[in-house]
Amino acid sequence: MRSLVAVLSVVVLFGCSVERFIPEDEYLYTKETVNITPDTVVENLEAIRTDLKAALRPEPINSFLGGYPGLYYHYKAQREKPGFINKFLNKKFGKEPVYASDIETYEMEQILLNRLENKGYFYSIVSSEIVRDTSDKTAEAIYSLRLAKPYRLQTYQLDTDTLPVYSKIKTSMNETLLKSGMNFDLSAMKSERNRIDSYLKEEGYYNFNSGFLIFETDTNQYRNKRFDLYLRLKKDVPQKAVVPYKLSKINIYPNNRVDVDSAALDTTRYAEKNFIQDEEYFKPKRLDPYVLLEEGDLYSPAKSKATGRRLGNIGAYKFVNIRYDEIKGSSEDSLGLLEANIYLSPLKKRAIRAEVKGVTKSNGFSGPGLGLTFVNRNLFHGGETLNISLDGAYEVQAGGSDSNSGSTSLQLGLSGKLIFPRMLFPVEISKNYFKYDIPKTKIELGIAYLNRTQLFTLGSVESKFGYIWQANKYVTHEINPVSINYVSLANTTEEFETILDENPFLRSSFDQQFISGLTYSFIYNGMVDTGKTHQFYLNT
Repeated sequence: MRSLVAVLSVVVLFGCSVERFIPEDEYLYTKETVNITPDTVVENLEAIRTDLKAALRPEPINSFLGGYPGLYYHYKAQREKPGFINKFLNKKFGKEPVYASDIETYEMEQILLNRLENKGYFYSIVSSEIVRDTSDKTAEAIYSLRLAKPYRLQTYQLDTDTLPVYSKIKTSMNETLLKSGMNFDLSAMKSERNRIDSYLKEEGYYNFNSGFLIFETDTNQYRNKRFDLYLRLKKDVPQKAVVPYKLSKINIYPNNRVDVDSAALDTTRYAEKNFIQDEEYFKPKRLDPYVLLEEGDLYSPAKSKATGRRLGNIGAYKFVNIRYDEIKGSSEDSLGLLEANIYLSPLKKRAIRAEVKGVTKSNGFSGPGLGLTFVNRNLFHGGETLNISLDGAYEVQAGGSDSNSGSTSLQLGLSGKLIFPRMLFPVEISKNYFKYDIPKTKIELGIAYLNRTQLFTLGSVESKFGYIWQANKYVTHEINPVSINYVSLANTTEEFETILDENPFLRSSFDQQFISGLTYSFIYNGMVDTGKTHQFYLNT
C-alpha cells in the first residue's frame, strides 16, 4: 500500500514539473473541442461529433491524475546524461510532446468539411482557433461547425443497357443497402458497390470488380436538398469483366511437390475431375467429397473458399492452394472458361514424439516418466489419422511415515485413436448436406494400469465411438453413441482394506464399475477472433 501511495505522489509531482521543460515559445496541446450548430434537427449529433474528432490530427496529450508522466519520462531522457533509469522509463512509458504549433488548422478544417460532405452535409461551414493558457503553458484547439441540412436520397435506380450483366445487377437490387430517405453517404455507396461485386462474383463474373461501377447524382429535380442516384458501369470496361465464367476442367494434385514435374504424373478420371499423382497417395473416391467445385458450374468464390476449408480440415495437408487459369482462345462473347487447379501439399505421413519428464508430488512420491506418441496420417489413403500413445511413470515415496517410506508406484497406459475424416454411417450422406464441414468419425481405445505397492492394483479400459463436426466458425458438436468405461480394483492389501473400512465413501470410489452410455458435447469457441478484446469460450 505504501508503494502505491508513493507512485501516485510521484505521478502528481511529474504533472507539476513538466512546465519547465516546455520551450519558451511553445504551448502543450492538451485538449480539442468540436462545437456543432446544426441548421436542422439532427438525431445522431454525438455520433457525428465522435466521427469528426477521430479525424483530427495530431491527438492531444492526455493527462493522468492531473500530470503527464509519459511526457516527463521523455523530457528527462533528452538530457545530456539521462541515466539508465530515465532511458528505461522513456522506452517503456515515454511519450513525445505535441505543441500548438504542430496543429495545421486549415488542413484540419478541410478534413472536417470532407467528412461532413461524405455524409451528405454539403455547404457546411467550419472555423477554428487555438486558445493558449499562459498560466500552465497549455493550449486547446476549438473547431466550430455550422452543420448544413443534409441531402437525402429520393430515388435509386440502375441505368438501362443491353449488356446481360445489367440484368444480373438489377436482380440484386432487392438487397440494396441504399434506401429512400437516407442521407447521402459515401461509405454506404462503397458498401453497395462491394455488395454488387460479391453478388456478381457468385454468378460467375470472375474478372469483375467493384471499381467498374460508378454512381451519378442528380439534384436538378428538387429544391429541398433531395437527389436521385443512378448506377452504371464505367466506360471502357474490359469485355472479359462483363461475361460469366464456368469451370471447364478441374485438376486435383493430392500429393503436390515442387520438385516433381506434374506433366510426368499419372491422371485418374473420377467424378468428372482429374486426380493427378505419381502414385495413389489419396484415393480419388475419398477426396472427391471435399471438393465442391464441379465441371460446368459457374465460378463461385463461396464454393472455392468452402472447398479450401474442407480440404484443410482433413488433417493430412499442410497447404491447400486453389488457382484458376483462364483458358485462352476458348472464351466467347457471352461466356468464359476457367481451369481450376487444386494443389495439396501433405504433412509428413509418419511422426514419432518422445517426452521425458520428472515428477515430484506433495505426498513424497517422485520419479521419472516417459511418453511416446506415434502418428500416421493418411493411413488407408483416405485421410485417416492414427494416434498411438504409450505412457509410463515410476515413482518412489522418499518421505512420509516409516510404514509407507519406500513405497513405489508404477503407472502404464496405452491408448489409440483412429480418426476417419468422413462420417461412417449405415446410410450414405450427400457431401452437400453439411455446409460448413464434413463430420469426422472417431474410434478410441485405451487401457491403463496402476500398481501401488503395499496397497492395491487398479486397471481400467475405456472405449468410444462417435462423431465430431464444425457447424460453423464458432460451434463444434461432438456426440459419442458408444462410450464404455470399465474399472477394476485388485490385489488389495490388508492395510488398504483397513483404510477402506474406515472410509466408506473412499471404498465406493474404488468399486468395480462398468459404465456405458451416450455422451454429447457442445463447444462454442469465440477465441478464433483473435482481434477481439473480449473472447468467449463454452464447453458443455
